[in-house]
Amino acid sequence: MITLTDRSDGTTRAQTSLPALGVALVLLTVVTGLGVAMADTAIAGADRTPDERRVAAAIADRLVAADGPLAARSNVLNQSRVDDFDQSALVQNAPPASEYAVSIELADEEIARSGTVHDGTRISRLVVVESREARTLTPDLATTDAVTLPRRSARATVTIDPPSGTTVWTVRANDRVVLHNRSGLDGSYEVSLVPYETTELRFQRAGRLESGNVTISYDAPRSTKETLVVTVDG
Repeated sequence: MITLTDRSDGTTRAQTSLPALGVALVLLTVVTGLGVAMADTAIAGADRTPDERRVAAAIADRLVAADGPLAARSNVLNQSRVDDFDQSALVQNAPPASEYAVSIELADEEIARSGTVHDGTRISRLVVVESREARTLTPDLATTDAVTLPRRSARATVTIDPPSGTTVWTVRANDRVVLHNRSGLDGSYEVSLVPYETTELRFQRAGRLESGNVTISYDAPRSTKETLVVTVDG
């Protein structure tokens, strides 16, 4: 006795699976293509980013170095040098800026740029920006013989105009004698100070000094903490 098997259900299931398999193959092809494209982009970005980062770090290190074009000392920038910094100074002090698009920002303000920066790689450095403003003191030396100047003042101009009958013969800066004339000091004198310490100017005299007989002009330092940002776009 021969038994016939009905294959219609299996054939139907096989025919139904063919379109699904085709869709899966199409999706696999699309996903593979996207994956390859993304991988190519990632590889290109990976090839470029380390070079940009190396250049940006080198320029940042140069700008904040003690002997750099902006620095008063290591990681301390001189505001006057910052104000004078431009594209020419950037290219001169950072040669890669002639090959890459480079932007230098300080306190969120661009101070120099070479080329056009679209995105690129950013390197930041925390710095102190130091500026100076001229100040003049007219101390009342009727009740004291000393006046104190702030730290980081490297130089002062001392003007002595004693009244008749008064002689000022010595001026000391802390323990140092910076001016001396036994017959009397009268006029304006440049005095060098130690910038890393508070300076007390002391006047050795005979007779009375009133307000206005001595004036002291000096550059007062002012410091602010800022962020220097170097962006390099290859």
